[in-house]
Amino acid sequence: MSLQLLLDDEWTILIPTSDYIHEAWGVQHVRASNAGRTFDLSHRLAESFAACLVECLDPDLKPPTQAQIVYATDIARTLGVPLPLEALRYRGDMAAFIEGHVEEFNAGRRKK
Repeated sequence: MSLQLLLDDEWTILIPTSDYIHEAWGVQHVRASNAGRTFDLSHRLAESFAACLVECLDPDLKPPTQAQIVYATDIARTLGVPLPLEALRYRGDMAAFIEGHVEEFNAGRRKK
């Protein structure tokens, strides 16, 4: 048995499932339908898949961490340099921004 994940109407990914999982999801769907809660189930499933999809990305394509954002914002404010949009979107670009400015940032902090 398998599920199908369709990305952008052009890329189908088969997700293998055991007979048990397939059966359990059938029961779950019936429960949700009988309770009029299929929207809640769909929403819960969508959120779980979204979190899993992020974890499957290469590390440089994941979103930056909150610590990176705070640190980069401090660097940008202190040095008066713009924080590129790509740095706020991708961890790799954020790391490059920080690496490109950290020496100057730390030097300025040591002078104070």
